[in-house]
Amino acid sequence: MRGALRTAPTGSGGFGYDPILQPEGETHTCAELTAEEKNAISHRGKAFRGLVPVVRELLG
Repeated sequence: MRGALRTAPTGSGGFGYDPILQPEGETHTCAELTAEEKNAISHRGKAFRGLVPVVRELLG
């Protein structure tokens, strides 16, 4: 995920680098975002959404 690293951690959510990573276009760190907000912009969330049509086709 593209963003800027803050010099001081903020927020209590997430893990790892979340308290210091401020995603592009956001005013908060990943640790300050809700799970829904973070999943909407994260590389993992994007990858999972890309798999949904493939899984539907395989199970359909």
